Amino acid sequence: MIFRRFYDESLAQATYLIGCEKSREAIVVDPGLELARYEHAAAAERLRIAHVTETHIHADFVSGARELADRLGATLYLSGEGAGDWGYTTSALESAERLGTGARIETGRVSLEAVHTPGHTPEHITLVVTDKDRGDEPVGALTGDFIFVGDVGRPDLLERAAGAAGNARRSASQLFESIRKFSSRPDHLQLWPGHGAGSACGKALGAMPQTTLGYERLFNWAFQNLDEPQFVKRALEDQPVPPRYFAEMKKLNRDSTPLPPTPTPVIARAGAIRAALEAGETVVDVRSTEAFAAKHIPGTMNIPLGKSFLNWVGALVPYERDVFFILSTDPAGAMEIFSEELRKVGLVRISGFAGPGVVDKWKGKKDDVTRQTQIDVRTLDSLRSDKRLQVVDVRAPDEWSAGHLPGALHIPLAALPDRLREIHRTSPVVVHCKGGGRSAIAASFLEANGFSQVANLAGGFDAWTANDLPVER
Repeated sequence: MIFRRFYDESLAQATYLIGCEKSREAIVVDPGLELARYEHAAAAERLRIAHVTETHIHADFVSGARELADRLGATLYLSGEGAGDWGYTTSALESAERLGTGARIETGRVSLEAVHTPGHTPEHITLVVTDKDRGDEPVGALTGDFIFVGDVGRPDLLERAAGAAGNARRSASQLFESIRKFSSRPDHLQLWPGHGAGSACGKALGAMPQTTLGYERLFNWAFQNLDEPQFVKRALEDQPVPPRYFAEMKKLNRDSTPLPPTPTPVIARAGAIRAALEAGETVVDVRSTEAFAAKHIPGTMNIPLGKSFLNWVGALVPYERDVFFILSTDPAGAMEIFSEELRKVGLVRISGFAGPGVVDKWKGKKDDVTRQTQIDVRTLDSLRSDKRLQVVDVRAPDEWSAGHLPGALHIPLAALPDRLREIHRTSPVVVHCKGGGRSAIAASFLEANGFSQVANLAGGFDAWTANDLPVER
């Protein structure tokens, strides 16, 4: 058996290629849009990709399964489970082979058996892999968003991201039952999950690329001695807020809707940026937090490049409008790469890219460049008696539950676009997170949306506790 794992750091997402040394056939599981990457890897191993499948309807990236299958003439397999309950649409299944529990995909001497494992999603399947040249016992399982290292797939996503009211508790109960059934398999079974640390598809994913069922039995909370009510409560509490783009991805991937082409990237001059801001359009500055804080164009939003860039873009940038980006390098050599990255989360309405020079040379009609206001923890502590002051905590729910500033308003960063009305525009606002990174993004988002008295708490909650200042729980 030939085994390759591809990992996209920007999405914390894994794709797998499994091939047979004798037949030279291969299958690709859970592909993203980097199709050439899988093709080149297969060619290097002298493999022909004959099959393509995915474990479930993805919410955090645009699936490349159908496009890859069509491009190579491979057979596409999709789960036939969960029909009528947010499973694949009839039109999506018409041109695919349906997989249900017990169905097998034969890739030469390698066999993949589908096992229905609902919970994260109703249609979710796990693919149990057997290398027949080694024996009749399965060697591993591609678990998708069912079992991660140290965690399991969140069961609340359909309700919170796609609006499937009342689904979360039912899904949590299904997840409990799926784990109970799957845990009867042997300890040596290797598990190859679909995500790693940093994914919003769970709340405590480990960073190891793979694990075993025996290891998870020892260290994964979901395999401990919990009854169903205890499990459901634990599975639903303190889950991170799903970024808004998750709803877009679920619908796109459920229907197998082709993504519209991204317009040819263009270099935007200062006039285009100015016109966009005056029209209320979105302009995202991707320079570092420090560079943006020192000098930026008023009305622009800062989402610095990093591992969570696509996550925050998908959470904060509206999909129904065009958007400009200000890059930290010459846009001529970076526009195509940026467009491809943004396409992974379905963002195709890109009007243009500007370089950092547009900030240096900016002369606005009303304002020149501005700075982001920073405040230290001692100053904030001295201002807490001001009844007008609003302290907004943009950390995740589990961070908030562990401790927070007295009187703070909790709005996780991903939820900010939907909860702006909870913050008074005419009163001063101090935004904070753990160390100052997410809150710097939040502060720029508030200012881009018309808030004029916004400050970022330097050092965040870590600095607050390091100075022995009061904390509520």
